[in-house]
Amino acid sequence: MGSSPPLAIADLCDAYSHLLTNGELRPLPPVYQIYGRNKVFSGHIVTVKCFEDNILVHGFLAQEGHGRVLVVDGCGSMRKAVVGGNLAKRAQNNGWAGIVVYGCVRDVDDINLCDIGVRALNSYPVRPDKKGNGEKHIPVTIAGTRVCDGDWLYADSDGILVSSVELAGV
Repeated sequence: MGSSPPLAIADLCDAYSHLLTNGELRPLPPVYQIYGRNKVFSGHIVTVKCFEDNILVHGFLAQEGHGRVLVVDGCGSMRKAVVGGNLAKRAQNNGWAGIVVYGCVRDVDDINLCDIGVRALNSYPVRPDKKGNGEKHIPVTIAGTRVCDGDWLYADSDGILVSSVELAGV
């Protein structure tokens, strides 16, 4: 017997409405574009905050992902992409479940060939700086929603949920 399919994000909102009420379950605003082959993904969150610089992102995605999701607070920048096709491929090859970028990506055709889930505000062709500026493993605020290192992220075509606790049945 196979395992049952994961619950859809809308079903999670219904099943865990009490966590929505108390703030332990937080939907991210519906501002993200969907990239990559995996439209549905979930995992333990690792956070990084970097403005128009992706050296810290490189460092994380070079590590084994163990099914985690990298949440990149790119400060909403629309001037430089912090994730491109090479990083998406590295993330796929190293076992990351997904990448969520509060900012831009580039090399969209390459990202869309990867077996990973990627969300970003949009695409933009300009590459990022390489100075190593930023912070890692810190709480970030993505479009008004708090996301902490160690939280759980669940994504499908309906949206993205962040949870303080791992949700059962997913």
